[in-house]
Amino acid sequence: MTQSKQAGAALIVALVILLAVTMIGISAVKSGLFHERMAFNAQANELSFQAAETAISGVIEEAKTNGSMLTKILDSSSPTLNCVTNTFGLEEDACASDETIDARSSLQASAASVFDSKKPLIDTDAASFMDFQFSTDGTGSFVSDSMPFSHTNHQEWRKVGPASGLFSDDADLLGLGG
Repeated sequence: MTQSKQAGAALIVALVILLAVTMIGISAVKSGLFHERMAFNAQANELSFQAAETAISGVIEEAKTNGSMLTKILDSSSPTLNCVTNTFGLEEDACASDETIDARSSLQASAASVFDSKKPLIDTDAASFMDFQFSTDGTGSFVSDSMPFSHTNHQEWRKVGPASGLFSDDADLLGLGG
């Protein structure tokens, strides 16, 4: 009779241990899924930050060429909008819904630039050169509404050039651009 009671006790102990191991396994899976979601969110957040920085960098690099974009920023009283695309790089105007920066067509990078002021160069007597000051807000965001990650980064930058503000490729070749 004692043998049958022991056999039943062993079964109950084995079931309790199995239940404890199952609970530990479920907890580990939940923890793993939580950490995976955290890593994904951190990566998506970083991608939107980098897209905003790419938009700012595109505007500044374009301004170095003394092209028409720089003149457009100088002449406009409202922010000049640009979009960075995977196919064409920096483009004029705001991003359309299908203009993305990545191969998966999920991330947009746009910039809004304004001319802030121009000041005489410090420690020079040449009134023909000025320090033009600009600011650009770059925005990186996902196209899908299910990805609510977005960053807007602000960058102030400057360019030295002729007091007239007539930047051109020719002026740069003559040493007049900055």
